[in-house]
Amino acid sequence: MVNTLLLQLLTLSLYTLFMGFCFCDGFKLHILKKLLWFSVFLTISIYTLKIKNEFDLVIILPIPTLLAILLCSYKKIKSKKENA
Repeated sequence: MVNTLLLQLLTLSLYTLFMGFCFCDGFKLHILKKLLWFSVFLTISIYTLKIKNEFDLVIILPIPTLLAILLCSYKKIKSKKENA
């Protein structure tokens, strides 16, 4: 059980590093949008930990990933309109 939880935590940490910092910083998202992304990620992670006593990656990963893609797509479209 402890090894599983530790591996899940490591996976979530790497996901946060790559998605949160690399992807969101690559699109130069505003700090409030990054904080929104991190709070959604944290809320879902804590919720699944309390309910299932483990990090359910199947539930956690899709929602923040979709949110990051939507935020970055919105930023890209908005910057295109400003440059036109």
